[in-house]
Amino acid sequence: MSSFTNRLTIMAIPSSPKGWRRFLPPSMHPQKWEVLDGFRYAIGQLDALADVIEVPDGFRFDGASVPFLLRLFLPMAHPNYIQATALHDCMLEQGQHSRRYCDRVFCEALGVLGMPNIWRKAMYCGVRLGALRWHMRQWLRGDANAH
Repeated sequence: MSSFTNRLTIMAIPSSPKGWRRFLPPSMHPQKWEVLDGFRYAIGQLDALADVIEVPDGFRFDGASVPFLLRLFLPMAHPNYIQATALHDCMLEQGQHSRRYCDRVFCEALGVLGMPNIWRKAMYCGVRLGALRWHMRQWLRGDANAH
């Protein structure tokens, strides 16, 4: 079974919102996080039998990319799933796997972290919808290598 090698240790990176966003409550501001102690995620039963993803010290990520209005119900960072978001963002940034594979690993990692199935499926649908938006931006830029 897949597993994280150790717990996530992160630090919030202070931000200064600009423009109209500075009038919003702090929970509505996009946040950045930095991984203080890197971790690994060992994939046991996905496409690769013994794939290990490493999230290094110093990796910066933004938590879950939750649409603005839905942040009241699903915050961008929560202890129940923030390690899976760090893993997902790192995998996407490394570019060694397809977007679909990264999204599947994210869904699996949510299960490893104990997220209830309904929220896990909702968050997986969210990253798949985000993938459509990502692919559209790549297409508009003319990037034929986007996967």
